[in-house]
Amino acid sequence: MALRPRLIDVSIAIYPGMCQWVGEEIVATDVLSQTPDDVANVTRLVLTSHTGTHVDPPRHFVHGGSTVDQIPLDRWIGPCWVSDLTQAEDEVTAADLEAAGIPDGISRLILKTSNSSLWENTPDTFNDRFVGLSLDGAQWVVEHGIQLVGIDYLSVGPFHTTGTETHLTLLENDVIIVEGLDLRDVQQDAYELLCMPLKLRNGDGAPARVALRGPIILAMDAAQ
Repeated sequence: MALRPRLIDVSIAIYPGMCQWVGEEIVATDVLSQTPDDVANVTRLVLTSHTGTHVDPPRHFVHGGSTVDQIPLDRWIGPCWVSDLTQAEDEVTAADLEAAGIPDGISRLILKTSNSSLWENTPDTFNDRFVGLSLDGAQWVVEHGIQLVGIDYLSVGPFHTTGTETHLTLLENDVIIVEGLDLRDVQQDAYELLCMPLKLRNGDGAPARVALRGPIILAMDAAQ
């Protein structure tokens, strides 16, 4: 019997004191009931819609854009390509993407950068020098018909340069975003992306449990 492709959890855990976007350090838990004194364990969770591993729909930056609950699940689930861009410094540029050997027809692109090492070395500390996607890199994504892009830190856009512009270029062109991935155990290859955002009504974002199944054989119709 052939072995099934393995399932790799690429989500980061949510807990008080975790790495959060600067100025948003609000993750908290509050025990409402606890065994053995109570009949059940129930905890109240406080967080933002962009905590940990999460998704950005157009509404995050685009007034009147689509919200999380309006985006079909099959946009978040399906074949993807993980591109090893760990040699990129500061930003992943259009030139980096052009040289990366990304297969034609890919509709979901996951960027593995040196950021993934931050989840091991400084997991609870926000690092504003993370590697992001440059503005011309975002334009490359749009021009190549990619419909989803993921990255291994809390923002697809660089902190000190084009953070807003990168988001706008993607989201205004209906390229949805997955952020906060942990890709330490993932090699460059084709996988099945399994991303399940919380169904928040009118959500500008949502935490998600994300996994990669594979590697898989990339079909010619991967963009479908």
